[in-house]
Amino acid sequence: MKINFEVIIWFIFFLDALANALLCRSKKFNEWYKKNFPLISRQFPLALGWSLLYLAMTIWVGVLILRYQSN
Repeated sequence: MKINFEVIIWFIFFLDALANALLCRSKKFNEWYKKNFPLISRQFPLALGWSLLYLAMTIWVGVLILRYQSN
């Protein structure tokens, strides 16, 4: 895989999606999030379904970038 601007941006999004999915599974982090950010946690709750969808779409874009670069 050739390293260019798109790959760097994808890698940042991939790390964000992976961290989001891992932190969403953590009960300790979920409790900390609700305790420290009560207003935000009501508007933006941590949901595993959306986290996994975000991770899957990020991986899908990575596969598209890889296929595009191989042509």
